[in-house]
Amino acid sequence: MKTFLMLAQRLLILCFFLLLSPLSSVGQSASAPSDTSYIMTLLRKAETIEMQQPEKALRDYQKAYTFARRIGYTKGYFESIRLTTYLLDQLGRHTESQKLATEGLQKALRDTSEQNRSTCYFSLAQSAMFQGKNKEAIHYFKKAAPFMLAHKNRRKAAVLYQNLGLMYEAEKLYPQALTYFNRALKYDLIAKSSQLDIALDYHSMATVYVKQNQLPMALAYFRRTKSLLSQTKDLHFLTSLYGNIANLHKELSHFDSSLYYYQNALRMNRVLNNPLQQLHLLAGLAETYNEMKQYERAKTLLDNAYALARQHKVGLSEFRNIYREYANASLGLGDYKGAIPWYDRYIETKDSLSTLEAKALLEEYEVKLRQAESRQKLTEKQRQIDQLAQAHQRQQLWILIAGLVVVAAVGSLVFAYQYSRQRQRASEQALLAAQRANSLAVMQSELQGQQKERLRISKEMHDDLGASLTAIGLLSEVVKTRMGTETAPEVEKISTISADMVTSMNEIIWSLNTRNDSLNGLIAYTRAYTSEFIDNTPLHLRTRVHESAQEVTIQGSDRRNIFLTVKEALHNVVKHAQATEVSLTIRPETDRLHIEVSDNGRGFVPNEQTRLRNGLTNMQNRMVASGGTCTISSSPGGTTVKITYPYPLPATAGILQM
Repeated sequence: MKTFLMLAQRLLILCFFLLLSPLSSVGQSASAPSDTSYIMTLLRKAETIEMQQPEKALRDYQKAYTFARRIGYTKGYFESIRLTTYLLDQLGRHTESQKLATEGLQKALRDTSEQNRSTCYFSLAQSAMFQGKNKEAIHYFKKAAPFMLAHKNRRKAAVLYQNLGLMYEAEKLYPQALTYFNRALKYDLIAKSSQLDIALDYHSMATVYVKQNQLPMALAYFRRTKSLLSQTKDLHFLTSLYGNIANLHKELSHFDSSLYYYQNALRMNRVLNNPLQQLHLLAGLAETYNEMKQYERAKTLLDNAYALARQHKVGLSEFRNIYREYANASLGLGDYKGAIPWYDRYIETKDSLSTLEAKALLEEYEVKLRQAESRQKLTEKQRQIDQLAQAHQRQQLWILIAGLVVVAAVGSLVFAYQYSRQRQRASEQALLAAQRANSLAVMQSELQGQQKERLRISKEMHDDLGASLTAIGLLSEVVKTRMGTETAPEVEKISTISADMVTSMNEIIWSLNTRNDSLNGLIAYTRAYTSEFIDNTPLHLRTRVHESAQEVTIQGSDRRNIFLTVKEALHNVVKHAQATEVSLTIRPETDRLHIEVSDNGRGFVPNEQTRLRNGLTNMQNRMVASGGTCTISSSPGGTTVKITYPYPLPATAGILQM
């Protein structure tokens, strides 16, 4: 589905450019200057080879652009920009494309041709779309809209609305996406566009209905799409469409129809020889057979899909689906032992994908935050420049007035100079106050954004991962109960691992939740964890824990580092110390926190082996990362771990000192 949508986007962009300014020998008379004829010939030649030899075509486009710019040939200049930016985006060189389109726009804004301005706006929208900057792309598409909507060729308007629909779909604004796709269909019907163009409109609407989970409506639009396609000319489109229809029938439990469309899609794909499409179709067909409880057939298809996946080194999501269906087929055949490795692979792959998705979300959030900061800084810098320019103009005005009046009265000159100085000082003071207020607002905005993101991540982990892990633990306990004394070691392992994962996840959620960003919250959580942990051991626990009288905020990363250091110290006591007693001391002071974990065990002698232990090194590294210290002292009478963490200064301190 994603591959087809990307192909559709490129097709729509290409359609726009072909409609906007088609390259043709018509109009190039024999009397035209040889230099301009050379430019247009070079562009036509490069356009015919851009799909087969993109680098050579790009060199020719750039050569035509340079020559047209040098001789001032406007048509060749904008034509070369149109073709060059499109090819640069196809090659992933979006920064170059955006820079070239921006240069062309500056020239077009001084030109009277609305077509040239529309070309440059569309190029900027195309570059933003390829980079995933959907809101920016929508802005530029709307800038290009007046010319396209006013043109007598209604196909231009259809292409514009198709692209806007794709942008709103990417932003998950599905009602707006459907509105623009319907407009695209309307103008394609008015323009009497090709059946393929109209089929693309229906397919786009069907895709949105799938994402809205309106499956019967999506199926109806997919059928309209199918009725418009040629069985010979549109084989690529049909193969993808049949796969989508088969998947919808499977979701609606229409298994016979699902089998029919999957088998037809596989038959057509044999002509196209597309291995990745073959893999997706085989996996979908196997899932259908699993739903129909025909597990042997499913396993045969999965063997073929797995071989293709390994041969072509596909992504984790494809392997995840294959592993899941292998596990389902094995369970259906009663091969419970054989299902376990596949299920383990499925869980491992799913966790890897979840980690990658979470990382991608965080990276996307950081990129957006940096972009917002850059825009804010540029705006503030421009405002300062404007204020300084205005102050300079005012100062020049007063100097001029003073120069005119100096002949009449020296006293007036002195007065004017003093007044100018006073105004300048007031302006500087106002600018300084505005800078302070802006810095405070930016920092508060950043903090609120981080807190919202942390709360969202912790909630999703609690609701999704927490529920799944708890279910795994409960199911393993049920299996243990049913098996009695013959409980398999694997089941015990599943139960233990799931319990450990729930504990680890709860710790992560605790560190992410901004409601816990307080010193007393950290103290209470550490004391509760220590008590619960030691209760499950033969050790005797002594605690001397004090709460802080002041409200101190500690960010999540520092809370987690302090807690994990204490946790590692307690684990070392249980695993290595051979102690009978352990004590925990927490003492908050005015500017720092002291934590001490000590035992009466055998101690240890520091040597190369203990120095290289990850646990001890990690404890010290964690505290260094948070600006604190961790010292470990040991003797035959026991070991003591001392943790010191200085509280961070308030976030507003830097602003107040400006």
